[in-house]
Parts: sequence; structure tokens; C-alpha cells
Amino acid sequence: MKWLPMMIVSLAAASSPAYGQADLRFLEDLPISHFKQADMDLLTKALNQALDNGIDGVPVTWENPSAGNSGSITPTKDPQVRSGCRKARVESRHQKSFNTTEGIFCKSDGKWKVLSK
Repeated sequence: MKWLPMMIVSLAAASSPAYGQADLRFLEDLPISHFKQADMDLLTKALNQALDNGIDGVPVTWENPSAGNSGSITPTKDPQVRSGCRKARVESRHQKSFNTTEGIFCKSDGKWKVLSK
């Protein structure tokens, strides 16, 4: 199930209408389920910054203090060394709730997409 939050992040990053239409009730206890659009915008910006220009192993952080939400994206090399792909650890926090997951992202048509969990 760790890949599910990553999938949601990639959907949001791609500005997919599926994000707003999907039945996400099974994610109620994860921090991302409490994120508002402002949080998703901050997370998406950090995700793109980390994957586009981030240094391997150095987290790119984001925070929305008014909502109590924050997180970080830590990029690394794709273990299979595919062109245009990177691995990333995504951490998200909502008040006292915390989740971390990892995934492989590949850039296609100018957008980062989740390749695998």
C-alpha cells in the first residue's frame, strides 16, 4: 500500500482530473488525505524541484504552517539507471500524523510520472 500515496502525488503533480474524482476514502488515515489544494501545490512544487534539480540524498522541504502540514522529497539515482528517471522518498506530515514512501519517477512529455513503488 506504500505506493498509493505516491500515485496520488504523481496524479496531483500531473494536474490530473482523476485526483479530484477518485474515491480516496481508503486513505483517510494518511496525512495526504488531509491536504488542501494549497498543500498539494506546495508538495507538487517541491516534488518537481527535487526531481528536476535536486541533489541526490538532499531533501527538498515544503511547509504550510497555517494548516500544520509539511513534507520533504529526497531524490536519488534510479537504481536501474534508466534515462530520465529518479528514485525519491516522499515524506508527508499532517499535525502528528506521518507517512513515508518511495517510488521511481520518470519524466515523460515534460511531466514526472510514477513508474513503480
